[in-house]
This record gives sequence, structure tokens and C-alpha cells, in this order.
Amino acid sequence: MLSDPLILKVEDLFGHLDKRRHFEGTRQVSLQLIDTKVDGPMEVDGDVVGTLDGVQATFAAAATASFVCVRCLKTWSDRVSAQGSQHFSSIPDEDGYAVVDGQIDIGAPATDELALALPSAPACMEECKGLCPTCGTDLNSDPCDGHGDDSDSPFAVLKDLFDS
Repeated sequence: MLSDPLILKVEDLFGHLDKRRHFEGTRQVSLQLIDTKVDGPMEVDGDVVGTLDGVQATFAAAATASFVCVRCLKTWSDRVSAQGSQHFSSIPDEDGYAVVDGQIDIGAPATDELALALPSAPACMEECKGLCPTCGTDLNSDPCDGHGDDSDSPFAVLKDLFDS
């Protein structure tokens, strides 16, 4: 028995277009895109089908990610999921995926697909109002009524920096 459930023996599927095998498993992953992070278990399930020169894998991957809103800096966790398909043959493809010693590692393309599903600019809600640019108040929970004269601000000198 293999110790990693996402490394599959598939040599018996080669050349058998009608053979299909279901798989599922978990792998620890650590991904980061700006402030979005996945650091924990990724669940993967799918099917492997024989082809003339290897196998075709279709799969779904999911994990819990932690996010930071790009507008208001609120943090939260939620599930991220991705679907993918990968052909494995004895000749590695451009990403290096291949059948090696009659086995495939479905965790690698599943991790890649999950990484591509991470949002580059997550927002806590579609209508997030963000932070007040003057005082930093979260405009979602505490509406800011303006600040009047900002000449006493330590940043007032910067206001006219680009107005020339």
C-alpha cells in the first residue's frame, strides 16, 4: 500500500480506454498569494481513465484559506476549490507531469490548480467600502463624516506634492 493516497498506481490502465478508477486523498499544502494563504490539508477526489499512451485524470481539490480584504483589511477564512484535468504519459509534459514507475502524483497538478484559484485581490464582501483614506476608519462599520481642515495633519505637506 502506498503511503500517499495521491500517488496512484496506474500501469494497469494504460491502453484500456474503458477502465476507470476513482481516487480520493489528502495532502498538506502551503500556498501563499500576497496575503492569501493556504496552510493545511488539501482534499482531492476524482477519476483516472486509461488512454492509449497513459492516463487522463480529472479531479476536484479544496482547502481552507485565510484571506485579508484588500479594501478594509478584515481577515477571514473560507474554502477555496478548483477543478482540473491532467494527462499523464511516459513522456513528461511541459509541467513535468509523467507516469514514473507505473505511478502518477495527482497531488502536484491539484496543488497547481488550487494555487491558480486563489484570488489576487480578495474582498470581504462585494460592497465593501474600505477604509477612510484620512483617518483609517472602517467605513463598513463606522461611517466617516469627513475631516474638515486637514492642514494640521502631519501628511498635509504631501497633499500638494504632485499638484504642479
